Amino acid sequence: MKKTTSALAIAALLGTGAASAATFQVNDDATISIGGDFQMAYTSTTQSTGDDDVKFGDNASSLVFSGAHDAGNGLTTFFNLDLDGFETTQAGSSKDLTTDEASVGIRGDFGEIVVGSNGGAFDSYADYGDVAQTNGMTGVSTGDSSDVVQYSNAMGGVDFTLQAEIGDDEGNTADNTSTTSLAAGVSADLGGVSLSAAYDQRANTAEDEPVYGVGASTNVGGMDVTLGYQKDDNNANSLDLTTLVVSYTVGQVDLVGAIQNTSYDNVVSGQDDDSFTEFYAGVIYNVTSQMYVYGEMLAKDRANDEDDTLAVGVYYGW
Repeated sequence: MKKTTSALAIAALLGTGAASAATFQVNDDATISIGGDFQMAYTSTTQSTGDDDVKFGDNASSLVFSGAHDAGNGLTTFFNLDLDGFETTQAGSSKDLTTDEASVGIRGDFGEIVVGSNGGAFDSYADYGDVAQTNGMTGVSTGDSSDVVQYSNAMGGVDFTLQAEIGDDEGNTADNTSTTSLAAGVSADLGGVSLSAAYDQRANTAEDEPVYGVGASTNVGGMDVTLGYQKDDNNANSLDLTTLVVSYTVGQVDLVGAIQNTSYDNVVSGQDDDSFTEFYAGVIYNVTSQMYVYGEMLAKDRANDEDDTLAVGVYYGW
């Protein structure tokens, strides 16, 4: 699973290790960095028949190239290229690399402007249930956004991102002839409590209906606690999510738990209900500052335990 982390996400979810890319000083004002991660996971996921589907392999490993140039006048230009598709393959088979993100930008006192393919504004601020390393709880994530222009800034404990996506993920215009879909996210640190909200118009998607979310995060007795609400206005079957995430760190061990009420307007196909209570629990052991191992379980409250998952895996980042 390719992870995206909201502004209120808990550091423990990715381990407390602080892996860093290798940075090369090209000259006095330019740097090139190479980073990425290697991920392997063993998963057992229950199918609608009640049978378990067991897999062992790559879990969205990536290779990231980035660079920055200081213009010396308060402006810095930069680029980012994130490649994935490193799945292990059978002998004689092949797998092409894919571009997950590719963007260029400029930053200065005015903030930051990014053009290209980048993580979406909605996911950066309001994807509250994205805590799993492998299969996760039901979500309304909009994923990475292609063909976008993003502006972000931070001031006085408030940071925000404004986004305009031109066409769909392939640059095509939607049937409603709209050529631009707008999104925005904001978070505010109030000292002890952080608030966030996000909206994505999704004007150039098949759903063509907005998603939005609001949430709050705080620390209670050493535990990081996030409560979030997300709404998907899909006309076919709108979805409401109320999510509570709690994490706690003991030495090199991060404990993560989550419960989510997942409520549809209509009965879900293949199920006998329109509302479910989902549970997630995970343990992360930080072996070093760059490597962690984990175990996790997910219960989605579906008929025949469909999509329930047990997983163990390893993450190494640099």
